[in-house]
Amino acid sequence: MNSSKKCIYCSGPLFCPEELAGMSAIARVLEQAGFSVFLPQRDGLEAYILKYINTPLNTNLLNIRSQIDHAIFALDIFQVVERCQAIVVNLNGRVPDEGAIVEASIAYSCNKPVLFYKNDCRAPFSGRDNSMLLGLSQYKLMSDIHAIPSTLNKILKNKTIHSPEIISSGYLSTTLKFGSKIWALMKPFQKMSQKTSLQMDSMIKDVLAICRSFPQHLDEN
Repeated sequence: MNSSKKCIYCSGPLFCPEELAGMSAIARVLEQAGFSVFLPQRDGLEAYILKYINTPLNTNLLNIRSQIDHAIFALDIFQVVERCQAIVVNLNGRVPDEGAIVEASIAYSCNKPVLFYKNDCRAPFSGRDNSMLLGLSQYKLMSDIHAIPSTLNKILKNKTIHSPEIISSGYLSTTLKFGSKIWALMKPFQKMSQKTSLQMDSMIKDVLAICRSFPQHLDEN
């Protein structure tokens, strides 16, 4: 299998330096093995706005927080459902990251491989995580970060992962269209090794313009 054609979604906590470093380590191991990786803290909208979210200087990201939340959700769901062939979920932490649980659940519902990684002894149920979470993966829980690529190669070998058939209407369909438009807008930025503040601000403005064409709530239609 040519693993360079397989895109893996890296899911997990990313709200402090230790969490960011842990997620980067997983992505680095996968990329060194030839996989393409979507790492939200680096490749998603989180890379542009995460530094503003948990600061006392900002209460609502200049009154656009709701729109940004909607855009982050749409882009990440698009990556899980449409673009990536599997998801690796980092369960390290006192409790699993809420967003990672959502992403793992969606990948499971799309019949995409869910691989859990954990080398942290903290867990709520006598050393184990919630059974409803662990049940999302049919594969053995990984504790060796360097074994993740070979395990994914075995899982994906000679296995074609198709994007699920999505109904042509409804909230999920709208979310995927929204996420696809945002990704098309962001792709040129992925090739830039460095981005100026002006370029980043311009991109966020373009994302917000897309937001206005995709209602967040039924009463906005």
